[in-house]
Amino acid sequence: MATRKSQKPSTKKQQTNPSLERRAAREKRVTRILQVLGYSGTGLGGAFIFKLVISGQIKEAVIIGFLTIAVTIVAIASKFISELYNSILDKIEEKLEDKTESLATWIVNGLEDRLVKIWWTLTSDFQGKYYQQLEYTCRDYLTQGLDKDKILKLQQVFVPLKIATQDARSVDPRMIQQVEKQAKNPKETKIWDFLAAMGDEFAYKRMVILGAPGSGKTTLLRYIALTYATNTQRKVNSKAPKLIPVLLYLRDIREEITRNKPSLADLITQQIKQQRKIQPLNPPPNWFEDRLGKDKCLVMLDGLDEVADSKQRQQVRDWVDEQIQQYPQVSFIITSRPYGYKTAPLKQSVTILEVKPFNLQQMQQFLRNWYLQTEIMSRAGEDDLGVQEEAQTQGDNLIERICHSKPLAEMAVNPLLLTMIATVHRRGNILPGKRVELYKEICQVLLEKRQRAKNIADALTATQKQSVLQQLALALMTNNTREFRLSDPIFFSAIENQLKKVAKKIAPQEFIQKTKDVCGLLVEKELGIYEFAHLSFQEYLAAVEIKDSNQENILIDNLDDSWWHETIRLYIAQSDATNIIRAALANPTVDSMALAYDCLEEGLSVDDEVREELETRLENDLESQSMTERFRLAANVLLKRRLNNLVRIDNNVEIDRDYITCGEYQLFIDEMRQQSKNRQPDHWTAERFPPGDARKPITGVRSTDAEEFCQWLTNKETLSGFKYRLPKLGEIKEISAKIKDVGCWCKDDDTFIIVGITPQQWQSWQQKLADYFVFKDNFILNLNLNLNLNLNLNLNLN
Repeated sequence: MATRKSQKPSTKKQQTNPSLERRAAREKRVTRILQVLGYSGTGLGGAFIFKLVISGQIKEAVIIGFLTIAVTIVAIASKFISELYNSILDKIEEKLEDKTESLATWIVNGLEDRLVKIWWTLTSDFQGKYYQQLEYTCRDYLTQGLDKDKILKLQQVFVPLKIATQDARSVDPRMIQQVEKQAKNPKETKIWDFLAAMGDEFAYKRMVILGAPGSGKTTLLRYIALTYATNTQRKVNSKAPKLIPVLLYLRDIREEITRNKPSLADLITQQIKQQRKIQPLNPPPNWFEDRLGKDKCLVMLDGLDEVADSKQRQQVRDWVDEQIQQYPQVSFIITSRPYGYKTAPLKQSVTILEVKPFNLQQMQQFLRNWYLQTEIMSRAGEDDLGVQEEAQTQGDNLIERICHSKPLAEMAVNPLLLTMIATVHRRGNILPGKRVELYKEICQVLLEKRQRAKNIADALTATQKQSVLQQLALALMTNNTREFRLSDPIFFSAIENQLKKVAKKIAPQEFIQKTKDVCGLLVEKELGIYEFAHLSFQEYLAAVEIKDSNQENILIDNLDDSWWHETIRLYIAQSDATNIIRAALANPTVDSMALAYDCLEEGLSVDDEVREELETRLENDLESQSMTERFRLAANVLLKRRLNNLVRIDNNVEIDRDYITCGEYQLFIDEMRQQSKNRQPDHWTAERFPPGDARKPITGVRSTDAEEFCQWLTNKETLSGFKYRLPKLGEIKEISAKIKDVGCWCKDDDTFIIVGITPQQWQSWQQKLADYFVFKDNFILNLNLNLNLNLNLNLNLN
């Protein structure tokens, strides 16, 4: 049924615009003032001029006459001047309006902070003391199992974790889009973006945050509690709600929950009273019950997965469900590892989010924060330019080493492992050459030290558990796999046989379950399918087992198998590398020789004679003019090692800071020549690089040839799954080349650009080009050099 809206004029009073009213009143006022001044000045000026003329003061009368005329003009043009004045004020107001909201928010937040503190002082001495206690307990950056003497300030080290919204479940996609819209960077939503959205979306009042072991879940909750305790939440997010934080560790209260089933308010009160020994806190009667009833609390329950017993975990889960049901408007955050939550999911409707691993920028920020605070602490709080310089030097050194090592870069996305890497590096253990020390430390922390720091009992020592895992790791390496099932006799027997030697009463299933749930060295990829949390742990433990059991022949038999190469590197870092290198020299291939040079650099020791033979052979073969196969092998070894040591600048991008050498580029030239394509640099006088230049950077390459070389490399390395390209302008500016006197082709959109050349170098190049060419009638004449220049002169000379 159609409807029609009445067109009768409204009887309501017309709405007015206060801004326009103010402008009109101001314009009227200014016009009136100018008119009064103008007309008064005209009358007075005329009378004064008449008096001066009578008295014979003609000169003075002329001056006053000009002034009177000017005032009269002002009176006549008063409306125009008034409008000009108002226009200027309008422009000023427009500029200020953009700042008004943020300025007002800042003022309101500042006043609110101060009023809240005054209110605490006047009404509740307990809340102030409670917040102070929270600050005491949450201000430190905890690293369970690591050095206890290195206690850093959490707020100075913490790097905000990104929360994966794309994996959120039980959430309307429109809600996620709203949170992303409000975030500063839609691709980098953080927990504060969800907290700020609580007022608009009820679903965010009940959040479960999942994350892998060491991903920073506990640290995140401690940071939230500390931020609220210091009343700085509005500095983190201007829309953060005003809440009273409550942080409880489920592993510490599991017995109380399962035995007595207390109410949430009673349990919080009990925990608060137990926290301080010297001056215990005594909340006023029903203090927390009152705040919970008025929806003023943010209740954070950490570590559902750390309730080890599965039956007890489900009982704790049931208690949490009951509290959420009893306080339906209270905000809850529960953390857990994914598998631990899968075995005891909450029955109440909750929003499930996941913590994302560190990206490169977060890793860099964390290391710089960590090194600065560690350096300040080691110098008794001294913080000056010298301390900052030393911290930055050490941090940048480690960042570069991580970027050059794929295994380290893959582990550095985990905050706990990254802290371990930094700790080992600062102790003086050089990485990645001695990364075997890193893996040793990590295994000690994960297998024992961390549980001890959390007061989690374990029947086995770290050494006993590692001995079992070493057997499992070697069995996995031998069978060329990362995954295993306990139903597979090979892996079951590897675990069972060693367990019988160290702990007869522990079954393989129980051992695997605890290593997965408590230690985090194993993960359950799918139901019943397990693997090590990172391949590097499997490779390291297999290398230790080979060393302990004197099975070096396994490695010698697999020199050409890339599956074993990292295990070999980790083995020779603990042993003499002579036999491995000698075996590679006896049967040289690209893979075995590239590995031999890695062993030369990373080995614990190498026989002098074998070292000299390997070094001499590479140099001789690269310069070989007649022995083509030996040259190709040596050049491919150089190229192979280059591709294994690219610098990681993004989650998906790696860059080479060294220039391609003449020896490596010769491989491309030779292969293109077989396709009847001439790709040698234009200044070469022969089909081969000049003698002695094998290790020098290739120069004189056209932009199209450089791009074609990248395509050739991509096709050549098909099995690696990478695509090679020229660097982008932004990338080359961020990560500059090590050599400063050679130009580099890069791309800015579709334009080729040479970067890294100083103006002096470019002038030298122009002079050399002028020596080759004669310019006449705006054409370049070819002087039998068979050149086809394709240089883009859009140069970056900075």
